[in-house]
Amino acid sequence: MNRAQLTAKLREQLNATPWLRWALLVIGVLAAVLGLQGLESLRSHAQDMSIEQEARLRQIRSLQGQDVWIARQRESAELHESLLAEIPSAPTSGVAQAAVQGWLAGLGNSIADTESVRISVEGAAPVESMPGLFRIRATLRAGMTAREALNVARQIESSANLVVIESAEIRSDVNQLASFGVNAFYRIAPADQQATP
Repeated sequence: MNRAQLTAKLREQLNATPWLRWALLVIGVLAAVLGLQGLESLRSHAQDMSIEQEARLRQIRSLQGQDVWIARQRESAELHESLLAEIPSAPTSGVAQAAVQGWLAGLGNSIADTESVRISVEGAAPVESMPGLFRIRATLRAGMTAREALNVARQIESSANLVVIESAEIRSDVNQLASFGVNAFYRIAPADQQATP
């Protein structure tokens, strides 16, 4: 059977059975719908990939010219060096404690009621994150006016060495009293490099 005969036989069967025409039409419609669904899923996948690539491109472009991180690293290193320069050296922790006590006594002399001045200095404790560095906690307590207390706080903060106010309590009622808890930082070094706050 050649092709022409096969086509003629098919036409003959289609003419003899009208429901076969409708079945072929439904099959054709279903095949077209399935084809369109496949194309839609391909288009959706391509769109998702395009959106993802665009987001990645925007992220890469936003990172361009971000030399600011290098500058910040430089600034951080400079700040670290300047903080280290503010940390005095002492041959022993006992000498450092005595230096802190003497410095606080000097601050206490700037208060009108020098007899009420109480200074306590705790032992030196190493700073875990920085070997060779230790912290000395001390407290200055005295009867003083609020103005005197603010003056003492300014003197502590403007110290040439690294001293941090950890706690402050200022009472301006009948019992005028102020108390400052400070942390002074020291490094152990030879005696010829000793510095005081």
